[in-house]
Amino acid sequence: MGRNKKEVKVDEEKLGKMSTFEKLKLVDDYNELFYYELSRIPYSEVVVSEKGKAESIAEEYYRNKGFQVYRSRINNGYRCIGVEFYWEEYKSKILETDRKLIQLLKGLLSPEEFEELANMVQEKNGTPDLLLIKNDKISFVEVKYNYETVKTSTVEFFLRYGHKWPISILRVVRKTR
Repeated sequence: MGRNKKEVKVDEEKLGKMSTFEKLKLVDDYNELFYYELSRIPYSEVVVSEKGKAESIAEEYYRNKGFQVYRSRINNGYRCIGVEFYWEEYKSKILETDRKLIQLLKGLLSPEEFEELANMVQEKNGTPDLLLIKNDKISFVEVKYNYETVKTSTVEFFLRYGHKWPISILRVVRKTR
């Protein structure tokens, strides 16, 4: 189960023929697009004084706001839905809470959406830290500690799925005295 490094296909012939100027222009365009799309992702902050993992702090924060919260992991997390499609051999190893989540998601989503969600979470890279459910609506949250950098995969998720499942960024800012 799990973490396979994402392979990126490269058109060496095309890129090899580009001039340095063309490559720099492409990098500039990419950076502009990245920051433009990043600026469109809703963003909020929670300020804390205690130490702890950002995801754990965020999980508690959203639970206190009435959300059901699931982490991006296979056991005891929303990536467990993969056992329905491509991780069948691990079906006996998931927890009862995972089975309940699978049934809940099947009730909230059409079969096509459920399969799309399962395919989306097959690779750990790019899956947001938290899946939230409230009022039968699904959303995702990428959690960042203090001023940790948002990765390309978050913006890519927003572009691919943001129209269907909202995504936001929660910054956990630790204030020291």
